[in-house]
Amino acid sequence: MEEENRPLAGKKVTANKVDQYATKLSNGLLWLNERAWPLTVGILSVAGLYLYQYIQVEKVPLSILSAAAFTALPAMFAMLVFVIGMMGASILIPTFILFKRLNSTGVRLSDQLNLNPLSPQVTAQHRRLLLHWAASLVVMGIFWMSAVYLSVNAESGPLLTISWIVAIVVAVLAYVGIIIRARPAQVALRDLSGEFWLASVGAGVVQMLVILMVTVPVSRAFREYSDSAVLFAPFMFAELVVLFLVQGCGACLVVCMRDHKNPVAFASLAAFALIVFLGLIPSSGSKLGGLPLQGSASGGRVCTLMTWTGEAKVPRVLVDADNPQRSVKLRVMADSDGSYIVRPWQAKEKTITFVPHASVAQLDECP
Repeated sequence: MEEENRPLAGKKVTANKVDQYATKLSNGLLWLNERAWPLTVGILSVAGLYLYQYIQVEKVPLSILSAAAFTALPAMFAMLVFVIGMMGASILIPTFILFKRLNSTGVRLSDQLNLNPLSPQVTAQHRRLLLHWAASLVVMGIFWMSAVYLSVNAESGPLLTISWIVAIVVAVLAYVGIIIRARPAQVALRDLSGEFWLASVGAGVVQMLVILMVTVPVSRAFREYSDSAVLFAPFMFAELVVLFLVQGCGACLVVCMRDHKNPVAFASLAAFALIVFLGLIPSSGSKLGGLPLQGSASGGRVCTLMTWTGEAKVPRVLVDADNPQRSVKLRVMADSDGSYIVRPWQAKEKTITFVPHASVAQLDECP
């Protein structure tokens, strides 16, 4: 009889949790519905902020007060939420290990995160976990810093390939060791489940890829000024600091949201505050604000080649000297009033050219 009752009890617990989550979601959606007008005004204002930053930084002549621009603001905000959400999610993926159960007792590393200083012991546990997380980032940073140095100075060959494989294994093992050391004191090493060990390895690999994703654009921008790996070190350190702040704050927000009475409202306000903060910075606001405009105007092409019609009259600077029927590599900034607003690819000047739709026969991706 006891064995028959255990599955029923487990099903009841699962059903109760589902009901609790459904109730919280319903209350959160009701909270958002009751504040529809303030949220609508906020959405339009934030989208307008990003459009303004894009116009100011890139010098794109778009009228922010035109009917076309105003009607596009809601769609622009939706695309901004999607882009920022995907970028944030990709950066925060490695933090899943903090919420993975260590064993069957349900203990998690995130249980040590506590923003309320209840006692010195709790504060020490909170600080200890964050220090271990910082150390794990430093390990991966050293790995990629060494990789940058080897890519500049080493010659390709079997020895370099073997060195890469050994370095990846050592970096992942060091990462796993640091994560394991961050466990609560009452959890013995032998009590850790095999799933947590495998998850730690996976988190190490994912963290390595996340740092690579961030390092590649930073290193490309740095190479315009210098190829020195030593001079790149401070930029790598700053990148790790920013990554630590983003991942640490993200994990703390998840912990706060989990314990909040209305997690949907808390998450919505936190996401809205993040979007406003990024929009107030001209560089990030213009980059993010330009993504939906450029993507929709060019059909998702980062770099565009235009094929001219027979009657096309376009400025000579846009015409490919080797193939007059095609354009040089272009960056489509926006589409407004029947014309593409374009600029030569990677041009340092802020010159803008209007190309009528009637002059373009075909759009292609740059080779």
